[in-house]
Amino acid sequence: MRGLLIKGLLIAGVAVAGDLEFPENWSGMNKVEKGAIMPGNPLYGIVPGYHETYMDETAYAHFTKYVADLKKGKTPPAFPKGSTVVFVNFKDKGKTPRVVLVMQKTGDPKDEGGWKWEGFLLPAKKRIVKNAAKDCANCHYKGKKDWDGLFLPHVKK
Repeated sequence: MRGLLIKGLLIAGVAVAGDLEFPENWSGMNKVEKGAIMPGNPLYGIVPGYHETYMDETAYAHFTKYVADLKKGKTPPAFPKGSTVVFVNFKDKGKTPRVVLVMQKTGDPKDEGGWKWEGFLLPAKKRIVKNAAKDCANCHYKGKKDWDGLFLPHVKK
């Protein structure tokens, strides 16, 4: 085990194999969206209700540069290596986190879509991603070409 420094975000105890650890300071990252997953959405059974999405500085700089294209439905360029995106699902409207999902761009072809993926069930921070190809990338990339796999339907920027 070793620590990993990502643009000022120290994630302690990252396995040498590259496993992502729980992002302890997710609430201090740049919030880029909030919204709700309602009945009828395929994700409702996994992460129902209110959520917020956060980005580290690398991802946020890229996001702010291309958010206008994103809002127009255009496909922006891929996120740069090192980008970290955190999705937080709440039991209630922003008060009690229930699930934290993490994507970190590696650009490595052996990683699904060039991203590392992990999810944590709170409060125990139990890992919930068993197979990134089946648990994450199958939805993030299904039927999408030239797209970097990030859903941001509630962007308000």
